[in-house]
Amino acid sequence: MKTPAKVAKKTTSSTSKRSRSGPSLTGAQYVEGVQAVMQVAGQVMNLASEKERTEQVKAQSLRDMHLSNNEVEITHLKVSQRRDELITERMTLSNVRQDADIKHEEWMQDYKMREETIELLRKKLIQGTISLQELELLDRLHIPSNNQ
Repeated sequence: MKTPAKVAKKTTSSTSKRSRSGPSLTGAQYVEGVQAVMQVAGQVMNLASEKERTEQVKAQSLRDMHLSNNEVEITHLKVSQRRDELITERMTLSNVRQDADIKHEEWMQDYKMREETIELLRKKLIQGTISLQELELLDRLHIPSNNQ
């Protein structure tokens, strides 16, 4: 089934005259309107340039932030390395101190035993019951040791 085609309405001159007969503007009002439009356009341009400047500042800030983060990371790595070095040095010093403590303790025990042996041999010398070997030992014990 065929549908009828739309028929264009004819515009009469009376309707076109009505649309043209709207409020009329004076020259001053027209200039004022143009100036308002120009002012709005200027503000739009200012906003656009501020937006671009804001984007540039944001991009620069991001670059600076990344550089700063990189510097912080490098510094953190250096601090970690130095901390590890200090831990190693501390452990080395602790081991050296322990070795020195052990050697000192051994020396003190040796000294104490030496003094006890000298005391025992002196008592035997006073009593007259010391043997020749013990007398030689007593003489050697009075000579200072070279490995003190």
